[in-house]
Amino acid sequence: MRHQNYWRLSEPDANSDGNDIADSEFDEEGDELNLVAEQTQIEQLIFDITPKSSLRLAKLMTGECDATAFPAQTELEVIRTRDDLVLAEKPGLNIGFWAFNTQRPPFDNPDVRRALAAAIDKNTLLEAVYFDSATRAKTLLPAASWAFQNDADDTAYNPVLARKLLSDAGIQPGFSMTIWAMPVERAYNPNATKMAELIQRYLRDVGVEATIVSYDWATFRRHLLEGLHDSVLIGWSADNGDPDNFYRPLLSCGAIPSGTNRAMWCNEDYDRLLNEALKTDDIDERSAIYQQVNRLLYERLPLVPIAHAYRYQAYRKELEYMTINPFGGVRFGGVEKSL
Repeated sequence: MRHQNYWRLSEPDANSDGNDIADSEFDEEGDELNLVAEQTQIEQLIFDITPKSSLRLAKLMTGECDATAFPAQTELEVIRTRDDLVLAEKPGLNIGFWAFNTQRPPFDNPDVRRALAAAIDKNTLLEAVYFDSATRAKTLLPAASWAFQNDADDTAYNPVLARKLLSDAGIQPGFSMTIWAMPVERAYNPNATKMAELIQRYLRDVGVEATIVSYDWATFRRHLLEGLHDSVLIGWSADNGDPDNFYRPLLSCGAIPSGTNRAMWCNEDYDRLLNEALKTDDIDERSAIYQQVNRLLYERLPLVPIAHAYRYQAYRKELEYMTINPFGGVRFGGVEKSL
């Protein structure tokens, strides 16, 4: 599992030509991890895969390993207190969200989606799941994006409104639905199961009974593509900083068959706006168009933006010139280890 990799940098091997390359690429919700050891002072890069987060941290603390990506949220403070460790931190180009399957009744009704969004307290979700390592999301774009709209409309916790909207939509108390929770840990959602449990309680307060569903990761993604979910907690990490890399893969019509549009939502006005934005290289014009996109998403609400998570990378102080990549890659090009 790529988020469970960590690395040991060792002295050159007698058989090494100093030109070793370790490269691993994945395609999971846009959260790619590219690991590259180029022609640098590091002539050996050893991968040690340990699934248990606490054991990864233990090996880092004892010096058995030199670097680890994606430390658990509960471990961040421990790493900060260690004089021999460095915790790199940077706002991430990512989004964690709750998507509704808009091709399944009653989730094809925007008022039902709006009711479910009003039933949850996003601030509580951030505190309980991210431990102050994320910012509240209003739109798909994080603050690190040049098209970020600070004054964008946002959903608010309002259980009274949620009950009224559900009643007006003909949804009776006791209505049942599923919340699919990722079985893996990701920066944009480090604990989808815990988040699902919190949402489950909020929904119960407005008369909705939610069942939490999860599978192994491969089965989970396959069933999502088949559209078997009512709703899902998942997310996205961009592989470049352009706003289109958020809006198009997550909600365009063309992204439904590719499997990245988990809301399975198709809107002609939305696609038209995205295409218009790409016809100009004027930043102000594009930003104005994306503000229209944000307004449309707020009105139709195919998904609820929840959080933009920070990216963390932990390594020992013996490493120099190691930088954190907001896109999720971990590069060792140019990194040196003092012995």
